Amino acid sequence: MKKSLLKFLNSALVALFVLWMFSSPTHGQIADGKCKFLGNVISNSVPPTFNTYWNQVTPENSGKWGSVEATRDVMNWAALDIAYNHAKNNGLPFKQHTFVWGQQQPAWITALMNDTSIPIQERYEQVREEVEEWIRLYCERYPGTDYIDVVNEPFHATPSYDLALGSGWNWVIWAFQKAREHCPNAKLILNDYSIINVDAATNDYLALVNLLKAQSLIDGIGIQCHRFEVENTPVNTLKNNLDKLATSGLPIYITEFDIGNYDNTSTGNPTTDDNIQLEIYQSVFPVLWTHPAVQGITIWGYLQGQTWQSTAHLLRSNGTERPALTWLKSYVPSVSGGSFCLTTSIENEMMNLKVFPNPSHTGKFVVESNDQDLTISIRNMQDKVIHKQIVLANKPTEIELDEPSGILLLEIFNGKQTSFKKIIVQK
Repeated sequence: MKKSLLKFLNSALVALFVLWMFSSPTHGQIADGKCKFLGNVISNSVPPTFNTYWNQVTPENSGKWGSVEATRDVMNWAALDIAYNHAKNNGLPFKQHTFVWGQQQPAWITALMNDTSIPIQERYEQVREEVEEWIRLYCERYPGTDYIDVVNEPFHATPSYDLALGSGWNWVIWAFQKAREHCPNAKLILNDYSIINVDAATNDYLALVNLLKAQSLIDGIGIQCHRFEVENTPVNTLKNNLDKLATSGLPIYITEFDIGNYDNTSTGNPTTDDNIQLEIYQSVFPVLWTHPAVQGITIWGYLQGQTWQSTAHLLRSNGTERPALTWLKSYVPSVSGGSFCLTTSIENEMMNLKVFPNPSHTGKFVVESNDQDLTISIRNMQDKVIHKQIVLANKPTEIELDEPSGILLLEIFNGKQTSFKKIIVQK
């Protein structure tokens, strides 16, 4: 009897421990303690291993308008509730994906847009009301959302109803205005693919970002970085275009990162497939993770048989890790977060030190300390000190830096404590 009771108690304790591991807030994920998150997607249920690895949540298909309101005025929040509640219950950042997108939109909104029995202006008004209702209802239900992909793929998948929201890029601006109005506490993000792998696309994307920034409508830049975008792109191209986007002064989020085999084709040899995935991860991921403007990476799936790119899974169906996942677990903790993890706005004045112009288009800055002598050090994106000097109180000092465009870090020391400020060279 005693042995049976002891066995029962031991089993109960084990069960309680497992339940606690997967239902309570955890802090043992790959990017635990880092200033950037390494997240993943949740679709219709939470994988029991999610909190073992990831510390940010994005809903997969459940956050898309077509999933929530496939039938007009009939809202299906169930799957989205699961993803959102898991994030909030576990203290994880939650990013909504997505509000306005030309794919996976409700079929009825296209039908409404094309319904010629309704006068065109009345039709446009109804469409605007429906889009705004979708945004408003989401924001009311999920007020703790941290980030939102407001417009997804504006360069590749224009919604069927764009003209009802505005011509040119005005439909994008309208969507961000409504997101800002109804979700004032969320960080608003633009999201697209095939950006940093193509120089011209980066330039076009940056122009749209700056258009939104001029109206204070955007808080971050989303770039997807799927396998087909980055697997054959020189890493210098990726880095240079990240640098270019960073000149906006906005944080960058890698939103849909999935790496598998070249062309998503299996070689037929599991060991070879594993080695290919690992090789691409080791080449591409550090460029993204260590970039000072990148504030988070969301991997798009990790379970075998449940990833959009079928070769991009990280965890086999038998629960064992592929080498790329094992490498991530060792690499991310080993990389120092560095000073660039500080996300202070370039507009902030710290330690009463003024820096102008910021951004600089020539590499020349004037720094001025209002009330005390300060020691300043300037670091480049490789965390190397490229300039150091003392700035005397109330004495403007000109500094000229021979640096390419990008983010620099100004380290300010007053003899007792250190503060930081981001400065930007935008030649």
